[in-house]
Amino acid sequence: MLAACLAGCTGEDTDRLARVGHKLIEKAEAATGNADGKISSGLQAVRGGLDQPGLAGRVAARLRWERILAAAKIDVTESGGTVELTGTVPEQAQKQRALELAESTAGVEKVTDSLLVAAKE
Repeated sequence: MLAACLAGCTGEDTDRLARVGHKLIEKAEAATGNADGKISSGLQAVRGGLDQPGLAGRVAARLRWERILAAAKIDVTESGGTVELTGTVPEQAQKQRALELAESTAGVEKVTDSLLVAAKE
């Protein structure tokens, strides 16, 4: 269902899915005793890509779903079929994976790499 939404759902569809998601989270947190709010914080990480429309939103969502990139702060902007990735990642492998995901996203014609790898102390 998420894949269908990322492929081209309308704002109304996104709002409806968000409302359903919030209700499911409320019920899950009630059943688990809130589990320190971990369910809500996980939803916020996923929603980051859904709040951003179009191609940039699809790329951002894919980056947030990737386990090794979940904690990375990567910003995605778009212009036509070109997306730019900016931010800092801890390791070269994370940078490479982010670029691979962006390049393989439907509709992306070119990826501009402005990602930095954090210097190790």
